[in-house]
Amino acid sequence: MYVCLLETASAIGTVGLTLGMTPGLGSLSRLVLIGLMFFGRVGGLTLIFAALSGVKKTGPKLPQEKITVG
Repeated sequence: MYVCLLETASAIGTVGLTLGMTPGLGSLSRLVLIGLMFFGRVGGLTLIFAALSGVKKTGPKLPQEKITVG
């Protein structure tokens, strides 16, 4: 159990530590570790902001100012 915890913490932290368990894992487990490595490298907040930010296509805004005369 602690070996799995070290592998996942190492993947999220992108530190490269291992106890040699990774070559014995199945394909799905390796894909999960790859996803955790990507998530750790890019960062959680970056992925959340990228997923939740809506791209608004608006035209250029011209500056507006009220000019007082007199």
